[in-house]
Amino acid sequence: MPSCLAARHHVCRTTLSLRNLSIDLSVLHDAKQSRSFVTGRWRNASSCTRAYSSSAQTSNDSLAKKASSSKHEISALLHRISAFLPRALPGSTTDGGIQSSQLWSELLSEVDADLCSTSEVHPSARVVVCGADQWAGSHELITALLENPFTTDEAYSDILRNRRKNQSAYLTIDHRSSTSLINGTLTIPASWLQQYPFPVQLTEIPSLSSDPSLPKILLKGDVLIFLCNPLTTPLPTLISNAQHILQRSNTILVLTASSVSGHAIDYISKELAAVNCTPGKILAVDPIRALEAVSALKSDPSSPAAIQRYQDDFMGSRISFLGDVLAEMLGLKDSGRTSSSSSLLLAIRTRSAVIQMQGALYASARSVSQARVAIDRVFTGASELQSQVEEVRARTDREVLVESGIDEALLRGSKEMKALLESLTWLKMIWRVDEIDSLVSSALDKHWCRELENQLILQTGRLASTQASLTSSTFSQLAKLASPSSFSPFQSPILDNHLRQLTHSPTYALTPDALTRPIQARRSQLTKYTTMRLHRDGQNAVLGAFGGMFGGAGVGWWLAFGESALSVGAGSEAGTALGAGALVAVASIRWAVGKWERAKRKWVEDADRVGEGLKRDLKVTLERGIDKNVAVVPIAAYERLRELAGKQQEEIDVVRSDLISMQVDVEALETARPS
Repeated sequence: MPSCLAARHHVCRTTLSLRNLSIDLSVLHDAKQSRSFVTGRWRNASSCTRAYSSSAQTSNDSLAKKASSSKHEISALLHRISAFLPRALPGSTTDGGIQSSQLWSELLSEVDADLCSTSEVHPSARVVVCGADQWAGSHELITALLENPFTTDEAYSDILRNRRKNQSAYLTIDHRSSTSLINGTLTIPASWLQQYPFPVQLTEIPSLSSDPSLPKILLKGDVLIFLCNPLTTPLPTLISNAQHILQRSNTILVLTASSVSGHAIDYISKELAAVNCTPGKILAVDPIRALEAVSALKSDPSSPAAIQRYQDDFMGSRISFLGDVLAEMLGLKDSGRTSSSSSLLLAIRTRSAVIQMQGALYASARSVSQARVAIDRVFTGASELQSQVEEVRARTDREVLVESGIDEALLRGSKEMKALLESLTWLKMIWRVDEIDSLVSSALDKHWCRELENQLILQTGRLASTQASLTSSTFSQLAKLASPSSFSPFQSPILDNHLRQLTHSPTYALTPDALTRPIQARRSQLTKYTTMRLHRDGQNAVLGAFGGMFGGAGVGWWLAFGESALSVGAGSEAGTALGAGALVAVASIRWAVGKWERAKRKWVEDADRVGEGLKRDLKVTLERGIDKNVAVVPIAAYERLRELAGKQQEEIDVVRSDLISMQVDVEALETARPS
């Protein structure tokens, strides 16, 4: 087994198994023989480590050459993605999330610096160990991996087991010849950190919620060992909190419950795959049992019972498999026999660069997807506002134009005006000829559409309530559409200011005469033009009648007494002259009566045409009132929202096109990258 603990376990299991024990058990209780056993055990473990390292160091030269040849290509793609990120991601987040161009730009810059630098700058493989919560067992796992049950250095175990006291959110663990814990860095002579051809640097993060600033530390590792206790972290919670981790191919998901079976792992793997989460490996480990095994052996390393318990519990915990999986994740399983540690580290850094680029593009794709969802929500919200406006249009058309009884009011007003005009017969009109305009105008003011006017004033009050409801709904919709992040392009202060200016403009409020202006205008039209014409026609009729009467008298006198060839005798033809004069007078009166009746009919016809025009005016006024007053705020809002969403849609389409192009480039690089 590649791991040091596995090697130790193999030595113990081969050398000290009760079935194959080649020395007398009583010797194990002898202190001198016990020390000889410990010395021989660690000598065998060191030999195993050296043999493994020698094998790894003599492999994979072609891998290093290929990785080195693609370094410049990867670096160019890293710079290209770094320049692209601000277009797809917000600059920073307040919750420490991964949807930040600043976070990914820093990660990609560090990866690029690692690729361009020599391996001496970062001579270790970086392994991050993180728990999903405080019960995941990350502390027990690292303690079990690094504990040395045969050491006589009391500070070793004490510092290792109490390393989390008064420390920062994360702890860095490196291999050194002496044990110390200073400023969040633990140095310890643990052979597990030296079992591979290159040193391993551990970064311990107790849980995802340890510190909001941990995503960068969490994601910068070459391998991430992510522990989850299924009893305390259900699968939906795990996916919700750590989806970005579980989608990385360098993640080892370790399930730390003692009862996890192979079927459970298969089920979890399928559930994760259903939400596009495919970690590099999923395995079950019981770190508490492994730590208990190490502690049992440490308490009495020469006891056969302790040794047997160590063998059973350590093997039962399956912690030894973690070393094999880690070696596979570091690319050591398939390496050849001619590679140096520097070339292996270069291959690891290259693989990490590809994974970081994939992570950055995944975060960008997620951001683009969220932006498209937000745009769809904006279009939907704008459509909802428009539907509310159209509903108000339909309802007000029915309430104002139908329920207010425009046709009935016009018909009733027409009947009342006809009755008034019919009462103004020729004889009555003669005596009030100079009062026709005032008489008819007064009747217009009293009877023509007066009830309709009062009804429309009532409807105006209802429209004011509808206006307030639509305005409130608009601002609520804008607040709902706005993303909690300040990065949202739909949080437009300009739009908000414009809408609030509309609500405070002088033309916003509905006045009582907002709908009655057409009635007043048409009534004024009837008064100024139609009624005045009726007045003039009445005066002309009276003047014509009296003119005809006097003219008839003049004709009679002229025929009777005028010196003309037509003149007749004074006595014998006087009746003829009187008849001619009377005929002229009667004809003029008949003409005047007919003119007055025609004038009244013409007034009624004009009033009917004005009534038809009034209905059209009321409809236009109502539509204008909805557009300019009642629904001015939602109309301005949904038009502006659609304009913003349209522009954002165009930008997102361009970003998505560039994103797909870079994803293709990374996939091609991943395909060409040596595995």
